Amino acid sequence: EYGTPYNEATDTYHREPFAADVSEGKTDAIYTAHTYHTKVPYKAIMRYILHYTNPGDIVFDGFAGSGMTGVAAQMCGDEYALAGFGRNVKSGARRAILSDLSPAAQQITNGYNRKCNLTQFLDDADRIIEECDRICGWMYETHHISTERSLFENTPIKARINYVVWSDVFVCPNCGEELVFYNVALDEKAGKVKDTFVCTRCGANLKKGDCERALEVGTSDTTQELISYAKQVPVLINYICGTKKYTKKPDQFDLDLIDKINHMEIPYWYPKDSLPDGCNTQQPISSHHFTTVNQFYTKRNLYVLACLNHLIAESPVRIAFQSMNPTLSSKLVRYNMGNRGSGPLNGTL
Repeated sequence: EYGTPYNEATDTYHREPFAADVSEGKTDAIYTAHTYHTKVPYKAIMRYILHYTNPGDIVFDGFAGSGMTGVAAQMCGDEYALAGFGRNVKSGARRAILSDLSPAAQQITNGYNRKCNLTQFLDDADRIIEECDRICGWMYETHHISTERSLFENTPIKARINYVVWSDVFVCPNCGEELVFYNVALDEKAGKVKDTFVCTRCGANLKKGDCERALEVGTSDTTQELISYAKQVPVLINYICGTKKYTKKPDQFDLDLIDKINHMEIPYWYPKDSLPDGCNTQQPISSHHFTTVNQFYTKRNLYVLACLNHLIAESPVRIAFQSMNPTLSSKLVRYNMGNRGSGPLNGTL
């Protein structure tokens, strides 16, 4: 559609080799919209495209990954994006052909590069967020107890949860006492996990490797059979009240809320696929008895993600929403001593 025949007699092409340092940050809003390994900032790719091609030329990337080459090709025609590239560049979009062996990469590439009605997207985004909040917002409520001397002193004030820290539970090999790992093994002052910790019941000095995980029994979402999996309990809540952030240990209201949600059925579709057989997938199976995708989420987060997915599916611009990253709502995110971190961390399931 966009190609032109090459005439060796009349067509000439010459470029000096591109010889300049290219350094671009990874904080651009477009770059951070969807995580992907081996991702290159599109502004870095733009420098090569602007140097070696003319507006309207075809750029082929056979190992497209997350599609940054396509983004870069389009951005060569965006005056705002070109602001830092000097005056001599030949502005104008290039045509990109993008391919990758990975189906996930192709889906991400498609989401990044398909054209979208931005006005309709923003309207739909506001509508979907409001509707999801109406359905699920109550699930993230907690209570703030004000200690300031005022009319509201010691009165529960409704607040909104930012995130909840969950801890594995182990069993003391000497007395059988269940030990919440966060409570017994975390040295908050030093900001690290202790090499050894003491059983709260029998006083034995223990290492993590000495203890078996505590298990609890539930019903499989796929087979409806009873299954056992590693027990995990909430130990810390980060929440916002007014304009301030606070942390607290879960109180009875929080525990009752979690119990209520855990006994609810999710009325929307969500993935229940079994973990495939592979090297990395054996670790969560052996350590936590996680055998299906949905087990990587608390019931609360699984519910809201399923609700969002349902609402997005009804949107005419649903393709633009696929960059929402549910990984950050999963148990792959490790609590890093008060810093939630920017994403999944190594050594976590």
